This record gives sequence, structure tokens and C-alpha cells, in this order.
Amino acid sequence: MKSKLLKLTRQGIYCPQADLYIDPVGKTQKAVITHAHSDHARRGSENYLAHPITSQLMKHRLGSKINVQSLSYGSVVNINGIKISLYPAGHVPGSAQVKLEGCGEIAVVSGDYKTENDGLSASFEPVRCNVFVTESTFALPIYKWEPQEVIYKRINDWWLRNKTAGIVSVVCGYSIGKAQ
Repeated sequence: MKSKLLKLTRQGIYCPQADLYIDPVGKTQKAVITHAHSDHARRGSENYLAHPITSQLMKHRLGSKINVQSLSYGSVVNINGIKISLYPAGHVPGSAQVKLEGCGEIAVVSGDYKTENDGLSASFEPVRCNVFVTESTFALPIYKWEPQEVIYKRINDWWLRNKTAGIVSVVCGYSIGKAQ
């Protein structure tokens, strides 16, 4: 990764100037969290910064005693000369892209994101930057996603067929954000 602001380390994406990690893998002093899924919001950091919805979900998942500061979309905190702000990622409620400004550069770290509005999460907002770091778990060409309306209709049609036949339908989903 070529960036003046960010370094890739064993513990994750690190901003040396602000001495913080974004979605760290292990214990850190300061962590900015993109969303509350367990592969992004982990136990062990001393201080967390996250969107208010993510903050509440983290307290539920990680314990009410964690030290988490909430930051609304578009608000700015300054840590050692680095401006940090959050913008909607559209992935799940409270998901955020992290924008870091300093050292003559603007970097955005997305975590997971989704550009199609799901009607529940704040819609993805493109953010101008010099460096964009994205997680792209399902971006490989083997994944072909149909429009949400088609998927919703298939689920509803399946449920209706089952109801008509007297069959109980169960739809499974991850409790934080995937159930929408």
C-alpha cells in the first residue's frame, strides 16, 4: 500500500501519525471501527471510535464497559494533526467509511460496503480521496449478485408457496445487519 497516512501491519491498517488502527486484528491502544460485525469489531482495544449505532452494538457484543467514543457521519475529530471523519458505507446499520486527512493526503478505508440502498442502512456515500482501501470479500468475478428486488421477490414467493402448503418457513441471517 502506497500511502503517507497508512501502513499495513500484522494487526491491520495503521495510521502512525494518529497512532491508531482501523478494524484491528488484535489488542491496540486506539481503534476506529467500521461496523459491528465480529471480523471488524473485536475485543481487546483500550479505546474505540465508531458511529453511534456501531458503538451501541459493540457495547452489546463486547460489553458495556468498553471505552467507545461515538462519531456521527460527517463530524470530525482531530488526533495528533490527523482529521478523522466517518461517512456511510451502506453495508449494515452504523457501517462507516473512515476518512483520514493529513500528511498531504486523504485516505478512506471502507471496511465492507454496499452501493445499493437496502432501505435500512444509511446509503453509501462516495468520498473523494487520494487513497481508497476497500475490503472486497465478495468482489471476485465468481460472485454474481442479482438486484435486491429480485431476491426479495424470490424469498417472498417461496414464503407464500410454503404458507399455502402449510409449511413453516425459516429465514436465517446474521443478527447484526444481515437480517435486513
